[in-house]
Amino acid sequence: MTEHNLFQEIQEDLERQRYEALWQRYGIWVIAAALVAVIGTAGTNAYQAWQSGHNEKVTSGYIDAAKPGKDTAESIAKLESFAASQSGATQADFALLRAGALAAQKDDATTAVKLFDQVASDTRADSAFRQLGDLLSVRMQMDKGDAATLIARLQPLTAPDAPWRYSALEDQGYLALRVGDTAKARGVFTTISQDSAAPSAIQARSTDILRSLN
Repeated sequence: MTEHNLFQEIQEDLERQRYEALWQRYGIWVIAAALVAVIGTAGTNAYQAWQSGHNEKVTSGYIDAAKPGKDTAESIAKLESFAASQSGATQADFALLRAGALAAQKDDATTAVKLFDQVASDTRADSAFRQLGDLLSVRMQMDKGDAATLIARLQPLTAPDAPWRYSALEDQGYLALRVGDTAKARGVFTTISQDSAAPSAIQARSTDILRSLN
């Protein structure tokens, strides 16, 4: 091995370690934010749906289904059963999202992805709910899923009028960072950091990461 090749190999190894360190430092925020999104936004939408004239009995059924079971598996089963019985109702989507959040809390990524994908593929669901299902499904696969596939799945969620635009952009940046695509990561985080409409927490993290990359 020549001296030049040796130095190049060392440099590439250091770069890889730096990307891995950045991902380990910030990646946890991606998963943590998923649960906040489910409980916060989805809960608000469910309440608004009830106010708009959805059957009060259905909402009451959801409240019963959401009561904790003797363990997580039973709680998820109750929510899934309710969702199946009320297919097409906003409360059914909320039940699946909540069930997915419970699975995520137990580190059951397979079940969580399945539940979030159900919402994402429900053509009768509100687009905000479907896109939330996409976002949460991707987040559960951030560590091990194929980065290119996940980035492509997030692309429609980054449209200017998409409700989860900045979260989706941030996730694309993390995925690019995970595979060492510095140019893409820098471009994404620069876009967020310079956008005054971006949520302050996401903007701050993006600025911090840019400093690390530079």
